[in-house]
Amino acid sequence: MQPTARILIERVADALDESVLPKLLNDKWSASTVRSAVTLLRHLAKRVELEAAIIAADTEDAQAVLTGLLPHIRPAEDTELKAEITAILAEPAPAAFDTPAMDAHNTRYQALFERLLHDQYEGAWTNAEEQKLRGAIRAYLKRRLARERDMYVTEFSVPPF
Repeated sequence: MQPTARILIERVADALDESVLPKLLNDKWSASTVRSAVTLLRHLAKRVELEAAIIAADTEDAQAVLTGLLPHIRPAEDTELKAEITAILAEPAPAAFDTPAMDAHNTRYQALFERLLHDQYEGAWTNAEEQKLRGAIRAYLKRRLARERDMYVTEFSVPPF
């Protein structure tokens, strides 16, 4: 479909930046609002093309990490958490074209990681096996950040004015 969603979003951002912003020189608040909107639109232009692939890759990575972690969670720990991990791992993946469903599915994985991290610190994981679990979670989170980096760094690394 032409123009693509990315091109449409970029054109809106360009119009605001080139036509509206110069007229707001004496209105700092409005100019700041428009600059923020342009920044978010430029982020969205990238995101609209990358989001589904990033979510799919992240979910696949999360599945692999949770599959590897599950047998190492101590039996005395939260059996409900283990049951939730087992249940989500057994679920079929949403359709690749259904980004909202993919995101909802991935968000459930993120909630499980959050609970694991909470359990880790509440339970004061200290033995060598638990340290491996912590390392696997940290490595996953670093990969997650790297996957999302290109959507954020350029637009949000420059001064806002």
